[in-house]
Amino acid sequence: MVSPFFADRLSLLQPSDSESVNGLPMVQLSEGAELLNSLVSMLYPVRAVKPTSYDKVLDLLDACQKYDMVQVQFSIREKVKWRVFPTPSWGIECFGEYAIARSKGLIPEMEEAARKTLCIPMTFEILGEGLRLFKGSALCDLAQFRKRCRNNLVTCLESFLDVHASGPSSIWLGCPDVVPNRSPLGSSPQDVLPNWLCQFLSQMTNNLKLSGFTDSLAGFSPKVNEEYLTAFRSHAGCNFCSGVDSVKGSTFRLEIRRKLNQALDKVPISLLFWVSKHLMIHLAPPPRYAVVRAQPRDKLTQA
Repeated sequence: MVSPFFADRLSLLQPSDSESVNGLPMVQLSEGAELLNSLVSMLYPVRAVKPTSYDKVLDLLDACQKYDMVQVQFSIREKVKWRVFPTPSWGIECFGEYAIARSKGLIPEMEEAARKTLCIPMTFEILGEGLRLFKGSALCDLAQFRKRCRNNLVTCLESFLDVHASGPSSIWLGCPDVVPNRSPLGSSPQDVLPNWLCQFLSQMTNNLKLSGFTDSLAGFSPKVNEEYLTAFRSHAGCNFCSGVDSVKGSTFRLEIRRKLNQALDKVPISLLFWVSKHLMIHLAPPPRYAVVRAQPRDKLTQA
């Protein structure tokens, strides 16, 4: 009922000379007994056999994908989400989890693991023996993903230097302390951002540009408050900026952090997997349901 694969497989006539147990034909599966025991326990109203590690969760999800058990796969992911089953790690193990999920074509798990690697430097010392888990272009794809993340963060910060009426930085227009070389000919201070704000945004942007894709990237968002306050204190005494900061400063900092996080979320892990994911969403068939038909009493008794 939950697996079109098995519905088709078990409907086929078995060869007369095939191996059997108690007169029933045997179907050989490649999965181990422990995994199958856990998987089958999720098909019936019994206590599910809990996998002992997140790696085994990935094996379960892979088996569901192989046998077209869409509903069971959804159930497993929900159990992981609610921490009923083992959850992904936040340490260096996420590199291995990315490699395993990618090799099995488990796109949601691959995406989650790849984003978690941004918190950790990507070096040979960190990867260690985990390099053996990377197959094909997996390592190259992860490196390219980190590069795209860095470039998106740079673009995001540079957008705050763009002065226009609807932009988040427009609240600072009007400070008498402006960057001379950024002032268009004949423009007034009301058209240019303050020096300290330009220095703050430019410094964070340059730090990102100088960093390599092997460096940790997720730490730039939490640094916004610290870097902002350092730059703002260097501008003490400006009544205009002090007034803006007291009313809208915290909201402005939150907006920068929100935009940085959005910039990371928009980066696809891999173009190939991104296309596959969206094709699955748009082309996936509707869920299948079992049809139960009542039998006449005499046939039911014979059964």
